[in-house]
Amino acid sequence: MKRIVFPYKPFNAKRTGALIGVITVVLETVRLLYATIAAYRGHRPFEACPACGDKEVATDIDPKRMIAPELSLKDGAVLLWAGSKCGPVEMIKQLANTIGINTARPLAEQDARFIDILLYGYDKEPITYAHKNKQSTGYYRGCVNDLRFMRDAGTTSKGNLRAIAYFSERIECPICGGTKLNPENAAVTIDGRNFAEASRLPVPELLRFVQRLPAALDEREFETSREAIEELEARLIYLQRIGLLALSPSGA
Repeated sequence: MKRIVFPYKPFNAKRTGALIGVITVVLETVRLLYATIAAYRGHRPFEACPACGDKEVATDIDPKRMIAPELSLKDGAVLLWAGSKCGPVEMIKQLANTIGINTARPLAEQDARFIDILLYGYDKEPITYAHKNKQSTGYYRGCVNDLRFMRDAGTTSKGNLRAIAYFSERIECPICGGTKLNPENAAVTIDGRNFAEASRLPVPELLRFVQRLPAALDEREFETSREAIEELEARLIYLQRIGLLALSPSGA
């Protein structure tokens, strides 16, 4: 069995970029971990579900996935823009100042109505903000509407498309239950959990699961998947350190 070939750049917390990118890479790496262990144990490579063909039917943007109330705005509570330095981020900062929201305190500790504003916009007055040394004024339209606009405009940006896929509500396939895997692969377990169960764990629980793997796997399984495990641990430690505690990588 060949050592796992890890397809992502090594994680560096100083260059995380968009937070949603870190979260989706965690999900992809969990899938890669399971694929590697399945192959080592003699299963067919991880194959798509025969019913849905590895495709998901998206309906509309799911607002429940877009805000992490346990985080502050400063730490990335608006997951769509977390880690980026775009215009909407600067507009949100000024909006918070206008309404009296402390950007350093978790949203869960402040006026709950502000979450609806973050999602759907604020039309009481325009917001003036600075971005790239240029001053702009406009109405904040909300991250749900921002993402719908990108989707309906036919964006081709990989980052935007990844965000649209992650934040869209999905209709789960009745055969695979949303794992997108065939029944044999979906049944593969590591430390008593299959891929669907592991990917739905909140960040702290998934971190504990990953940290148990050196003891849960046999020596060759661990050596085969060591790189994926180390990268998963680094990303999950970062997500836990910034306070992202309730969200799971799958968004479920």
